[in-house]
Amino acid sequence: MKRSPVKNVPWRTADCAVDPRAHRAFSITSVVRAEREIPISEHRLLGLPFADLLTFSCPEPDRRAVLVIAPLAGAFPVLLRDLVLGLLRYRATVAVADWFDARFVPQAAGRFGLEDNIRSVLTMIRTLGANPHVVAVCQGVIPALAATALLSADEPEVAPCSLILVAGPVDPLVNPTRAVRLARSHPLSWFEKNVIEAVPGGYPGEGRLVYPKSVQLRTLMAYIGRHTAESRELFWKLMSDDGEDPIRFPFWSLALSLMDLPAEFFLEHIRCVFDTRDLCRGTLQVAGRPVDLRAIKWTALMTVEGEDDDIVGPGQTQVAHALCPAVSAENHAHVAVPRSGHFSLFHGTICRSRVLPEMAQFMTRAEQSWPGARGQQRQAAQ
Repeated sequence: MKRSPVKNVPWRTADCAVDPRAHRAFSITSVVRAEREIPISEHRLLGLPFADLLTFSCPEPDRRAVLVIAPLAGAFPVLLRDLVLGLLRYRATVAVADWFDARFVPQAAGRFGLEDNIRSVLTMIRTLGANPHVVAVCQGVIPALAATALLSADEPEVAPCSLILVAGPVDPLVNPTRAVRLARSHPLSWFEKNVIEAVPGGYPGEGRLVYPKSVQLRTLMAYIGRHTAESRELFWKLMSDDGEDPIRFPFWSLALSLMDLPAEFFLEHIRCVFDTRDLCRGTLQVAGRPVDLRAIKWTALMTVEGEDDDIVGPGQTQVAHALCPAVSAENHAHVAVPRSGHFSLFHGTICRSRVLPEMAQFMTRAEQSWPGARGQQRQAAQ
């Protein structure tokens, strides 16, 4: 086996213990399948400096887990609770990248930039083993694609069986939105000066530079204001919550409960994704290793976009198919969801009725076309 030069992210040390305020609990204890309530057990499979790898499992065998890569976009990963619950109706084990609020991560944990984000995702995929399915949402799409390419190049035996990209800016200049234009409208020095702050005293991350939740909240409130004035997605989701558990986990609470992001990740994401577009241009490197999407061969690729998404415009995610030409034609799929904005792709009725069934069917097809499965099918036929 040729081992990739990109090493695993080390487990966090004792002096980097996680403050309980650094994350939000998913509180998933059961799921209903075919009118039967199935118990769910939660485990922390891996503890990294800036994330836990959580697993939610049913008491039944399932060779391949599903790994959900939550975005580092400001909201806690629990924003994807509907998506995780929905996947558990189809799969016995769903793992989640549970990123931490940087305000509560001690400086001893070190920095966390885009490369560290990619290496963390790669470590999670390796840890799960058995070629898991990977579902990446929004800002989680770039690190998931990059990690899959690196593993496909050097360790195809642990590469994902399928990769499902949901509304992520693979190439933001394809149908750029207001968010893209804003990210490209200022030099990085402007963002460093105007939106980056040091964590104040009294917090575990004292002195760490962050993109703070206070700044994010102002941006989010302006976005909600526009949706209210134009009677768009967020207005209706706040007025009529269609989530799985609107009493305990109301959408407004999930969306407005924000966390500080590491400054280096925020700035590098703007530079590499929006300004220089490193991944789609083939100039992204991790640990000195070029990230070549053409290395992805056996991993089936699905993209999911909302036709009314005004954060990641239609086409920005779909372009991933053209960037992965080694994937066979039958292992490509694209889902364009009518009358769906950004958030409905992973929360609420549209997610449950339109997105999740497509994901489940695609995962099954991917398993049937995986090289090992083909060999088993030939043996059974003989």
